[in-house]
Amino acid sequence: MMIKKCRTDWPAPQLSEIEIYPVKPNRGLVAFASCVVNGQFYFGNIGIHTCPDGSSYRLVYPAKLLPNGKQIQCFHPITRQAGETVEAEILAKFEALSASDNPGRYLAKTSRRSGG
Repeated sequence: MMIKKCRTDWPAPQLSEIEIYPVKPNRGLVAFASCVVNGQFYFGNIGIHTCPDGSSYRLVYPAKLLPNGKQIQCFHPITRQAGETVEAEILAKFEALSASDNPGRYLAKTSRRSGG
């Protein structure tokens, strides 16, 4: 059996329609985010959590809990470059919303979807 190497030269993902939904802080969770990647895939329910030391934020991708107690990942970046790009863009939108004149606002869209 031949083992195929994973491709490592993927271009950075292009994010659009980044939406931030602040929530009442609970156990480190401060907001949810969603975005469209490369104009082709919608990703939602991305948790924005404070880091344990409180110095910054981190993203937590959704997982499904099966009846047998096993947890499986719904989606997540598979390359460091993709993870860093998604994190930087989502957290930039979150921090801009947090620093705005209206930090209690519950929706920050970067663009509007048509036909929705």
